[in-house]
Amino acid sequence: MCLRKVIQSVPYKSSSLPAKLLPATNLVEEEHTPHYRPQHFYPVRLYEILNNRYQVAAKIGWGTSSTVWLARALHQWRWLPPRYVAIKVNANNYASQECAEKELRITEHITRADAQHIGRNFVAKLLDSFHVSSPGGTHICMVFDALCEPLWMLKRRFEGNIIPLDVLKPVSKLVLEGLRYLHDECHVIHTDLKSDNILLALRNPSILDLIAQDEMNSPSPRKQVDDREIYLSRNYWGLIAQGHGLAVRGDGPPNSHPIQPEGYRAPEVCLGGEWSYSVDIWNLGVMLWDLFYGRGPFDTPSDTRGSDSADDAHLAQIISLLGHPPRDLLKRGRETSRYFDAQGQFKLPGLVVKKDLISMAREIEDDGGTAQFVDFISRMLRWRPEDRSTAKGLLSHPWLPQRKPETG
Repeated sequence: MCLRKVIQSVPYKSSSLPAKLLPATNLVEEEHTPHYRPQHFYPVRLYEILNNRYQVAAKIGWGTSSTVWLARALHQWRWLPPRYVAIKVNANNYASQECAEKELRITEHITRADAQHIGRNFVAKLLDSFHVSSPGGTHICMVFDALCEPLWMLKRRFEGNIIPLDVLKPVSKLVLEGLRYLHDECHVIHTDLKSDNILLALRNPSILDLIAQDEMNSPSPRKQVDDREIYLSRNYWGLIAQGHGLAVRGDGPPNSHPIQPEGYRAPEVCLGGEWSYSVDIWNLGVMLWDLFYGRGPFDTPSDTRGSDSADDAHLAQIISLLGHPPRDLLKRGRETSRYFDAQGQFKLPGLVVKKDLISMAREIEDDGGTAQFVDFISRMLRWRPEDRSTAKGLLSHPWLPQRKPETG
């Protein structure tokens, strides 16, 4: 008997129920992206079989350069429960194709770096990759585990829209284990750490089959345009695939191009200097403070009159919290003269309002541990990149749960 026939699951048949058709004039999901061209996106159809291995079950996300689909793996023992994956189908315009190829190379590298490292369990790993063709060209597809809700969604489950410290502790430890793996073993800089990009694993994978069945029983609204259908995502579960789209190698030529979203930008990035692994540490400190406090430590006030750019206001907030930057750091930036005069004084002092982490933390009532948490954060939010703790160093901080030594 052919083994392939034994392990080949029977594909689902497409739903016979009518789906709600959206007006052709309405923009749907990926159509909202800047410079959208339909030929750049592969026209995925529900129940289509990709690469002879995966049957599309539902659309679960989209971005400026990709769509993400829940798919059932067909090469599986028939008596086992259905196995589902998330497939990221990339657009194929020049910029998107170049980014997809870079992401594929980095994700392959991360996946095979060190299978025994504990941190490998907490980063996105590539299960498979392949190409599909459309009239518009070739599209890179990457297959990942389907993950659940991002941290920002978890935050909404708690009173006051903040994650309490006893929950944030284990989350912080797992993120740091993942960062230690990326930095020390893979020599990769994430560059985009934020609560949108930290995803929780599914406790019960059977929910994926429920999503697929729900799509069959109640088809998603969609829009028909020429030879393609554009679907609304079934994303109220928060299911997405996490890749490494903006990650870069840290063991090559120095990096100095702009990265990071507003509010998360490290000082050396704002100043146009070279940056490395410590930008991720800065990002993590900002993100954890936001999850606990309800807003970031450097969120700019609504009144930023006199500011010509977001970086003006952001640097003012950093000065408000950390004091004036060291002169040696200012000398490293190509853009320093935009924000500081020859004596190292900030050009927009009216935007600076003195504050500190301790006084901000006192506004929060919790069941203890705030002082240690503030000390933990303060080791990440430092002007000089070299003054910030590493992921490995932070893992031994007393605020985090520590392994008890084994007794013989």
